[in-house]
Amino acid sequence: MARKKNHDEEIIKEENEEIEDVNEEAAADNQTAEEIEQLNNKLVRLQADFLNYKSRTEKEKISSYSNAVSDFVLDLLPVVDNLERALCADDSNASSFKEGVQMVYDQFMGILNKKGLKEIEALHQPFDHNVHYGVGFEENDKYDDGTIIDVLQKGYTVNDKCIRPSMVRICKR
Repeated sequence: MARKKNHDEEIIKEENEEIEDVNEEAAADNQTAEEIEQLNNKLVRLQADFLNYKSRTEKEKISSYSNAVSDFVLDLLPVVDNLERALCADDSNASSFKEGVQMVYDQFMGILNKKGLKEIEALHQPFDHNVHYGVGFEENDKYDDGTIIDVLQKGYTVNDKCIRPSMVRICKR
């Protein structure tokens, strides 16, 4: 019986060793699975970060281009103002000169319009501090309170961004 007991103990010992080996393998597999999951999570985060970076740089590129166009057009607005003044000057003797200036003005405005330049409609519109710059008030019974009655300098937007507000006088009752 002692022999059988020793034999049974050896079998139990061998089975316990096999169970420990299986547990160690399972623990190693678990650790490997956890490492794989961590690496996958890191990869997903890196991909998301890259996509965010790509989107942000694209927006910055568009914004930089838009700002450059706006700044350039803003520098050209005094030329537009002077061409408009030249067209308004009354000189009946030099009609061919006036026609030439009109052609230059039309061509110039066509180019600026292609770049997104639009005039801000102001005359007889309600005053909007976002696109109008009020320089004076005038009493006038003909218009409602807060209505623009005179435009002293035209305002412009480029791609819906106000680059120069309209300089206006406002009706005050």
